[in-house]
Amino acid sequence: MIPARNAPTSASVSAKRMLSDGRTHELLLNGFPMAMRFRLELWRVGGLFDNLESSTPWTVLVRFDPYAKSYQIVRQRARDTEVPAAFPERAAAEAALERAVPVALAPLRSGETYYYNVVLDVETLSFTDLDELEHWLRGDLQPAARGRL
Repeated sequence: MIPARNAPTSASVSAKRMLSDGRTHELLLNGFPMAMRFRLELWRVGGLFDNLESSTPWTVLVRFDPYAKSYQIVRQRARDTEVPAAFPERAAAEAALERAVPVALAPLRSGETYYYNVVLDVETLSFTDLDELEHWLRGDLQPAARGRL
């Protein structure tokens, strides 16, 4: 728990060993991209129940391109998307995923006690999701405009 007077105005979030699992890596190599959906929450300590003050979501997409023999990673936040980065080896892609992501999320009230909670959902995308991801990576923003990845 963080007292508000000492609370940072941001947090850093990283995910460790996301590609180390053999099953996950095998699915990536066979053409099924992985979506990691993060949500950082800022909670204020209350009496009987704590209160969710704010949260920030973002998504990280990872896929293996068999023709280029590289891993592609894209980070997507509410208002911006990074240009896909390519990594020739699994270790390099793993290191990129482990790099801490700064997230600006500051307490709203002074004199209160706060804490951060991070939620991570990891899933392998279906063939329909894979098709929409291909369009999205080529610049067709229609699936994303509908609120889907």
